[in-house]
Amino acid sequence: MNIEDQITHYFTDNNLRTAHKKLLVAKYLKTHKNEVTAETLWIQIKEKRLDISIASVYNSLNWLVELGFAEKIAQGRKYLYQIRETPSLSGKC
Repeated sequence: MNIEDQITHYFTDNNLRTAHKKLLVAKYLKTHKNEVTAETLWIQIKEKRLDISIASVYNSLNWLVELGFAEKIAQGRKYLYQIRETPSLSGKC
């Protein structure tokens, strides 16, 4: 099951409204083989003319990390993010 399906399944299982921006950020994060910054993701999404704020990208990334869908890696003063191959769902929203 791909990451978008796993996240959609999480929303369904927890009777939550689907958060399209979280799905969008996960989709773009998945396209990177290596770790990436939130700013890089935001620029990539904006280049496709999709409307999302940098704050929404950060909020979505933090949510993905909190639920185990993504990893947050400290590198100096920056944080890098990457999709986890096998998410460990914590059950938080």
